[in-house]
Formats: sequence, structure tokens, C-alpha cells
Amino acid sequence: MGFLGRLFGADPDSKIAKAEKMIGLAEFHEARWLLDGLDHPKTASLMEQAMLGLVEANLEEGRARYSAGDREGAEEHLALAREFGASNEQLRNARRRGRDSMPVAKTPEPEEEIAPPGNDPIWSLPPDDPRLRYALMIERYPESLRERMLALGAPFAEAAMLTENGRPADAVRALQPFTAQDDVARFERAKAAIAAEELPIAASDLMAFGDAIGHQIIGASHTAVMMVQTLVRLGRADEALTRIEPLIEASRTSSERVMLSGAEAQLLFMLGRDDEADVKTTALLRESSRDLNLVKLLARVRMRKGNRVNAMQLLEDGLNRCCSAPGKCGSQPLDLEVVRMLIVLYLEDNIEPKRVRELMADLEKHRKQPSWDDAYILALIDRNEGNPSLGQRVATLRQGLAPNDARNAVLNNAFGA
Repeated sequence: MGFLGRLFGADPDSKIAKAEKMIGLAEFHEARWLLDGLDHPKTASLMEQAMLGLVEANLEEGRARYSAGDREGAEEHLALAREFGASNEQLRNARRRGRDSMPVAKTPEPEEEIAPPGNDPIWSLPPDDPRLRYALMIERYPESLRERMLALGAPFAEAAMLTENGRPADAVRALQPFTAQDDVARFERAKAAIAAEELPIAASDLMAFGDAIGHQIIGASHTAVMMVQTLVRLGRADEALTRIEPLIEASRTSSERVMLSGAEAQLLFMLGRDDEADVKTTALLRESSRDLNLVKLLARVRMRKGNRVNAMQLLEDGLNRCCSAPGKCGSQPLDLEVVRMLIVLYLEDNIEPKRVRELMADLEKHRKQPSWDDAYILALIDRNEGNPSLGQRVATLRQGLAPNDARNAVLNNAFGA
């Protein structure tokens, strides 16, 4: 662990690696808390993926609860989806689809003999049977896939549960024979491979799953987004972009299209195709105006294009629309990444001192622990105020950075090489 990791009690690279694993396992809440306030080049893209996953998971649960007749529970999950950035259009579509499938009251019919619960071949299994544990874990998967997975039997369930038991590398090997029986097994092996950092296997399985079965939402994950994320980590961003484009055209719902288009916009930005990323993200924000991850992406695009003033305006507008209550974005915690981005922009340009003080007060009140960006902010303040502590602060910031770390260029631009 580097000097800053020891100083602040955390290693950013380790947190990023853990967050990537959590996203691969659809543990979006855990990933979000790991990434909150974390300074790292990958934080923004991973946070966007986590928030998209939380939105889709709550939209899907809301639709499911409407279909089951649980209106109150449905609205609770749709409220959560809104908090995580769901657009009004996404919420309207979820309500409409859910209500259309709500059970209709029927005229009472003569009662039929009801089979005892023990007749169900799954729920009558003993508690220690791996198929029962697996059935509980995948109850939110699409029914057709769930049935095919359970049909692979107890050995498959036991192999899949190795990932949940903290043994993903063993799960990759144990699941191998089942991929020859049914391509549906590739999803579980891909999850295990991502957790085990065996990314080539994960990419291959996700591509094969999409070709054989079709990319879709499974639990809180979209297999196409998982595939794109994995290809990017392998340095195959161009291939990821080529693969996601036709999937956007084939998307079945507006929420799915926005999710996949957001991933496409992020890819365009990563590939340096800023004009295309600008057009794509701007269009998406018209549909999902409260999505702060899209706001941050567009601000980064505009910054890289040299339009810093417009980036400031975008971020301020995002805070005003999504975080009107003090310290809140709707019912979410204040988006500290937006706050930090604004503070850095203002300090780097040495403008808006009053606004910087307001944002600094919010940051100090709501952050859980200091980050590298926070130390950078203090160095910028020292620079702007001519404080003698600047040299030591900059030296501390440079400690622990690898030669190819993008933050070296940030420091050189602000303080000189």
C-alpha cells in the first residue's frame, strides 16, 4: 500500500478492484458505497455502471410487484429507482407495464383441491440441498432461464454456489462441463470468472451466451453491459463498441435502451471520440434529465473539448435539478463526485471563491473519508492563496503514483512538472 493509502486508511486500487468484482456479481449497492468519494480514474465509469444497475433492479422489482398486485411495494421500488437516477419516462413505462399485467379480479369459481406444498420438487427439498439455496438466489431471474438452470441438477447448483461461497476460481472449473450441456450455464461461469479475474473466460462466455440465448437482464445485471465492461478491462474497447451498437437497436424497452446507450457513450469517451460521445450523451440527458452519471460524463466530454465553463454549468444545473434539498439528491446522499468536480474546476481557474466555500462546506459535512482529490483541492487552495505549505502538499500528492498514472498530468498542469 502506498503512502497515501496508509495516510487515508485505504488503497484506491484495491477498492476499485473490489468494486469491479461487486459490479460483476450484480452487488451494485456494495459497489456504490465502495466507490462513493473514491478518487481514481475508473471511479466515474464504475459508479455509472453501479447506478444503472440499481435503477434497472428497482424498475424490474417495481414491475414485478405491480404484476403481483402489490401496488404499495411497487411504488416503494419505483421511488428508489427515481432516487438512483431513473427518468420520468422510465418510471411511466414501468408503471404502465406493471399495471397492464396486474391480476384482474375474477368471479369466484368452485374450489379445486390444492396440492400440498411438499409436492413442489424444489421447495420440498431439504434446507441443505444446493438446489434450494440456488433457487432462492436466482428467484428474480427470468423464469425460462431459471427453469433451465435448475434442470441442470444439484451438481450445477453446487458449482454455481461456489462463487457465493468465496471460491470463484473453483466455480469456473466446476461449471465448465455444464456449458457443453446448455449455454445458459455460461452466465454463472462468467460471473465466477469475473470474480476470479479470469476475464478472457468471462468475455468468451458472455459473448457465447448472447449469441445462443440473447443478451438480457438477469437479476440486477444486463449481460450486454457485463460483456462490454469485461471487454474494456481486457483492452478491447473497440470490439465492445462494435458489439453493443446492434444490441441498442434491438433493445425491448426504453429503460434497456437508455442503459445500453449510456454504456455506448462511455465507450466513445474512452476511445477519444468526444464529438460522438457529446451527441450521444446530450440526447440521453433529454430522456433521463436527472441522471447525474450522464451529467458527469457530458461534463468530462466538454472539459476535454476545452469548454470548461459549460462543464461548470452542466454540473451546477445537475446539482440544482437533482439535489435541491441540502445534502440530498432527491432522497440520495449528495453526489460528492459532482461537488469535487466543481470545486476543482473553480480552483484550477481561480474563480468563484464564495461558491467554492459553499461546496467545501458540503464536502466536509458529507464525505466519509478524505480522498486524493481532497488533498489535491487543498493544494490548489494553497497555490491560489500563496501558502508556503504548497510544495510539501504537492510532493505528498505525487508519492505512490505510478509513472503512467493520469494524475501525474493533472499535477503537472496545475503546479508544473
